[in-house]
Amino acid sequence: MNVSGNLAGDGVMQVDGTVDGDIRCAEVTIGLGAQVCGQVECDTVHVHGTVTGEIRARSVSLSSSARVTGDIQHEELSIEAGAYMEGKLLRRDAQQSRLNLVVGEKS
Repeated sequence: MNVSGNLAGDGVMQVDGTVDGDIRCAEVTIGLGAQVCGQVECDTVHVHGTVTGEIRARSVSLSSSARVTGDIQHEELSIEAGAYMEGKLLRRDAQQSRLNLVVGEKS
């Protein structure tokens, strides 16, 4: 299946085709042979296929068949031997990622 557009949901997704767009959900598995071109923003991301774009997740795992071109923002990260990764690995602190502070000037 080929999807051109964004995918969003509250549950678990399995991508086995091609997605040209962003993915937002609780958990996603990018299957072997699958291709995603866009941002992936989920709580948990498992990559067995190809992702071209930024990944933002609490937990990210790259299998030996994974190919990622783009930055990964994570709290937890596992990378199997043989995985291809080109980009920055940016570790987020769990407490900082849950804070939403607004700072203003006092008059």
